[in-house]
Amino acid sequence: MTEHCAEMRCAAACVAAPTPRAPLGTRVRRRTALTAALLAGGAAIVLVALLPGYGRPHRTGRVLQHASRWVLAALGVRVRCTGRPRAGASLVVGNHVSFLDVLALAACGPMRPVAKQDVASWPFVGGLARRTGTLFLRRDTWAELPDLVRAATAALRAGHRVQVFPEGTTRCGRSLGTFRRAAFQAAMDAAAVVSPVALRYTDGTGARSAAAPFVGDETLLQALRRVVAAPRLELHVQWLRPVPAIPATGHPATDRRRLASAVESAVARALGQDVVRSAPVRPSRPVAVGLPVADGAERVGAAEVLELAACAARSRPPVLQSA
Repeated sequence: MTEHCAEMRCAAACVAAPTPRAPLGTRVRRRTALTAALLAGGAAIVLVALLPGYGRPHRTGRVLQHASRWVLAALGVRVRCTGRPRAGASLVVGNHVSFLDVLALAACGPMRPVAKQDVASWPFVGGLARRTGTLFLRRDTWAELPDLVRAATAALRAGHRVQVFPEGTTRCGRSLGTFRRAAFQAAMDAAAVVSPVALRYTDGTGARSAAAPFVGDETLLQALRRVVAAPRLELHVQWLRPVPAIPATGHPATDRRRLASAVESAVARALGQDVVRSAPVRPSRPVAVGLPVADGAERVGAAEVLELAACAARSRPPVLQSA
């Protein structure tokens, strides 16, 4: 494998390196322990969530924290933390490599994660996600983004940590995807801070592990089997300095872009990785549309706006930007 990955969307070829397998006895013990941890953790979350009274999201968050630790231990994943999550409300933002990421962050402290809507329909897992205050997003429906931002803002104002992966999908762990800006609006609206976190998976030798990434057309069960079969898997969780989400320009889009860029750069530097971006598309023949603009400013017609939107919908060759 090369040191950096330049793919816009990672596939199985990005993690095609062979991975050693743990002895059969170890794999059997891990499967047994995983089943017990899932049953015990699920039962505890359901029981606590059903109790009436104030603070249900906080109670279920604490139980989920312990349940996540049980599951990671049962899988044989050793978590090594540098720093700790900030106390109080914050938007927790990190890079996304594996399905283990959510468990690792939940194990560090109570979180309200943002998940795709499909998770809500998963047997058993969907019910647990709803009871623990997960915020759901239908990723192919941009019209739902304002509702998600409002829900995340309300959760932050109520004192919760809201956890999101702004890359929008998992990657192979050899480069960072561009951080999407929408979720950062919630931190701005709630006057909260952003807590960046960098996640890195290694094997017993300290090299980057190929067992953890969950990419391409692989199913969750296939990824789970690979993690169980790995002889040793370590997850390094590095909590970075919080970034205040304070508007400064008076233009939400500008502030959101600056905030996302600052957090993205912090995570990229911590990982020592490049950021994969789409090649910018620039209009070749500006067309004036009769709108007043400043002297020397470029005018873009409505037809070119449609052309740019069409180009954005198609895949474009990626470029790597160093942290």
